[in-house]
Amino acid sequence: MGTEREQVDAFLKKCDEVMQSKYIMADSKIGELLKCIVSSDLLYAFFRDVTKNFDYGAACEKCMNYVPQGDSRKKLLFPEDPVEKIAFIFCLLADFDSKAIDLGEFLQEYFYEDGSFFASFYAFSNQVIKPFRNAVRTVFAVGLSRSQEEKALPLEEERALVFRSRLSDGKKVDALLLLNGSLSPAARKDRSLLAALLAGYLAFAQAAGWQSEHLPALSEALSRIKEEL
Repeated sequence: MGTEREQVDAFLKKCDEVMQSKYIMADSKIGELLKCIVSSDLLYAFFRDVTKNFDYGAACEKCMNYVPQGDSRKKLLFPEDPVEKIAFIFCLLADFDSKAIDLGEFLQEYFYEDGSFFASFYAFSNQVIKPFRNAVRTVFAVGLSRSQEEKALPLEEERALVFRSRLSDGKKVDALLLLNGSLSPAARKDRSLLAALLAGYLAFAQAAGWQSEHLPALSEALSRIKEEL
């Protein structure tokens, strides 16, 4: 289903449609949002992973039975962990779609606004759908920007320069081991590993007296990654 960016944009659009819809259309719009997730290989894999070990039953027990002091109505709480919050809201939406939880009754219990379903759904959209949308957008904005950053790193160009250089065979092997490691799938998934390999390569270049037009870019990338760790 399109590129990663297109899949994320489609998800964000469906969230917006839920928030902009009227209560009478809410069930169908939530269903369309879930279909968007299922039809996206990127989003399907993400939500499969975040819900894999998530105890939804325990979360419901904790998050759906809170009554503030001095109040007679329950208030919906959310898990403090951001990933668990995403998982909880996703499972909640799935329950609405399957009718395991009636949306109208849920709104009246947790988002009661003088008996108005319009006002209740507006509050629900702002307190449930909006943070869900923004949390997923943040996750994939980070992921996509990292992917773009790694593609922009001149690692392959550096590897070609090393291969054609007059470095000794021993030094070439050392340099190529580090560069190949930096280009590996493991390094793309593990920022700490990528940082270690880049640091090792830059230290190698300094010790070997190796000069390259790509070294400043690799050094800047290492600094950015280290700030994240």
